[in-house]
Amino acid sequence: MKYDAQNSPVIGIDLGTTYSSVARWTGKDADVYSPKGERCLRSVVYYDEKNDKYIYGNAAFMSGILNPDNVIIGVKRLMDDNNIKIKLGSKAHSPVEISSMILKNIYDSIQNMFPSGVYNSSGVVVTVPYYFKSHQLQNTSEAAKLAGLDLLGIIQEPIAAAFAYGLHHSETDKVRDENILVFDLGGGTFDLTIINIKENHNELLFNVIGIGGDDRLGGLDFDKSFMDYIIEKEGIDFESVQLEKLKKVGKQKLLDTVIKSKEILSSTDNTYIAVPDVIPGMHIDAEYTREDFEKAIEVYLEKIRKITKETINNAGIKATDINKVIKVGGSSKIAIIDEIIKEECGDGKTYSDIDPSLCVAQGAAIYAAYLSKNLDSDKNIKIETAVAHALGVEDAEGNFIALIEQNQKTPAKETLTFTTDEDNQTEIDVEVYQGTNDKARDNAHVGTVRVTGLKPFPKYQLEIIITFEVGSSQEVKVTIQEATSGINKIEVLKLI
Repeated sequence: MKYDAQNSPVIGIDLGTTYSSVARWTGKDADVYSPKGERCLRSVVYYDEKNDKYIYGNAAFMSGILNPDNVIIGVKRLMDDNNIKIKLGSKAHSPVEISSMILKNIYDSIQNMFPSGVYNSSGVVVTVPYYFKSHQLQNTSEAAKLAGLDLLGIIQEPIAAAFAYGLHHSETDKVRDENILVFDLGGGTFDLTIINIKENHNELLFNVIGIGGDDRLGGLDFDKSFMDYIIEKEGIDFESVQLEKLKKVGKQKLLDTVIKSKEILSSTDNTYIAVPDVIPGMHIDAEYTREDFEKAIEVYLEKIRKITKETINNAGIKATDINKVIKVGGSSKIAIIDEIIKEECGDGKTYSDIDPSLCVAQGAAIYAAYLSKNLDSDKNIKIETAVAHALGVEDAEGNFIALIEQNQKTPAKETLTFTTDEDNQTEIDVEVYQGTNDKARDNAHVGTVRVTGLKPFPKYQLEIIITFEVGSSQEVKVTIQEATSGINKIEVLKLI
């Protein structure tokens, strides 16, 4: 069947912490949609109690200023907690449900650009941070399916950005070998990924050689720190406000102004902040400079410098080995970020021919075309990844024993030998975890592999051989062997 790029395209959705965007594969390139004239849509949900309906995007954000108890911003940061309930007035939802509502609204917004019944995407790819763990990936996948999307797959944001860059420059006779650093600083997460791109006449290879980041570092943190800085400087005492709603409204009004001021300070040296009645009888009317903003977020800037330096070192390369830096995410547009990139990676390396706010959605659309075999390329495209988080098991003392190390190249295969720790033990549960904490249960639980039929022996006598295999697909193959009992159990645990 001929690919219908207009009415049934494959699409990519960049599901961001604060903003989202969506692009389609046209057959030649990735084109970003602009529903209602907006290419970046706020990832915000508001519940309107009076009319018993949900509002999304910028309208939701603005409605939340006067009713902050009815709005949720930054739900992506809660995707690691399956138990939390988000209160929106009288309603309560899980992070997966809120994310599915955002995804459905994005998709509906595209459908509404067409006559009724005309538009129906033939497949969707949704993006996630590289640093997401297995349960966060699974929750994102569940949210997409709950939204009714025909999910082709999940792709990490830096890989998507690299796709957008790599295919933008791909030519039939092109030969290249370059290292790019994808510097992804969004509203809620910071991802650094170093990717080697090799291209010849027959092949285009994306090889992840280094990863780093922090899933609790982004524009939301900058907003809060700048707001706290202003509160202290202006001497605003929110605790003096007796009515809780007035206090919350005042903070939300100030936050709205702070976000706008942060964006202004990305291109100018100063801005005026004016907030009438931030608390009853007190107004803010003052000038703030870029220096004020940078001072307010200095602790985060230092984290960014440290993570950047560590990621380059852990990849086994030097800053001089990085050929280009691809900036991704709205917060990467902050002026001082260019200085940090220059300090850590060298001067003149930032690639500015793609939009940091849109390239992830574009790359996701390209990946959707790749998965659906609609990518018209005369080259064989390959992606070789690295393990973002160590994979291992829990030992008898509750410690985390890693088999596959963080940053290890895939495909990876590692084996360790354990013993039973009780007399006459006939069954064991092998608990698989993902993370870097010393105690297993402080990490993300991937799954349990139960082994039965062990022959009863004194403790420490039976040797349990555990093998982990990780490929490019989002799963780990666990093989458990015990020769005396004839055990050879294989189970595949999904990381997504």
